[in-house]
Amino acid sequence: MIIKGKTFESGKKPVVCIPVMGRNEQEVLSEAKRVIDQGASMIEWRIDYLEKFADIDVVNHVMDGLGELTKDVVLLATLRTKMQGGEADISESTLKDYYIELARMQVADIIDVEFFELEKPEKVVSKMQEIGAVVITSHHDFDETPQKPTMEMIFEDMAKGGADIVKLAVMPQSLQDVLDLLQVTYDFSTEYDGIEVASMSMGKMGVISRLCGEVFGSCITFGTMGDASAPGQINEAELSQILNIVHNNFINS
Repeated sequence: MIIKGKTFESGKKPVVCIPVMGRNEQEVLSEAKRVIDQGASMIEWRIDYLEKFADIDVVNHVMDGLGELTKDVVLLATLRTKMQGGEADISESTLKDYYIELARMQVADIIDVEFFELEKPEKVVSKMQEIGAVVITSHHDFDETPQKPTMEMIFEDMAKGGADIVKLAVMPQSLQDVLDLLQVTYDFSTEYDGIEVASMSMGKMGVISRLCGEVFGSCITFGTMGDASAPGQINEAELSQILNIVHNNFINS
């Protein structure tokens, strides 16, 4: 999958995504411009940090501004709910409608959908794709790392639900947890054609998972040019340097 010249594909160097978490329109656009000017190739607008995220007209206006700034930068739009570690306290029915509205804006290049927070996620994903959206379905566990069969099921369910990209973020309690996530990611990336995968083990223990996506199949990794949106994210400059080392000396050696 190629979006604005950036390749999202297993076995390729992951695209580095930078979170933007402003509380109002001015902060969002200012922060987005700052990280883009610093060289960001992909940004994630965390809409749930917006004080007026529930006002879809405000969101639409901010999205228009972001559209002007991201003509050459991939824009991922994410409304992260409290159930998934975010700021938005929102009902399932409202969340479903929200996703459809984001798709109708036709500005974001990719829209994050919290797959297991919806009663019929496959219908929402299908509707969004009919409108023209690229959908990344996600699941986050900030408490633990599920057992390997459970993680495999999570990926498979999201894939069957029609996702373009599936994302799983988990919290490790041991190094074995990190290894389990990498194994499941690798297995999925080699077994499923046409569906890309992004995964990360959070916190300090899981930092290695953010660095080796090219080896194990993850096509996106998240770095920072300021505040982090999840535990374990590291500075983009350091992250990109390590990704280049892996790319140049291991994969293509």
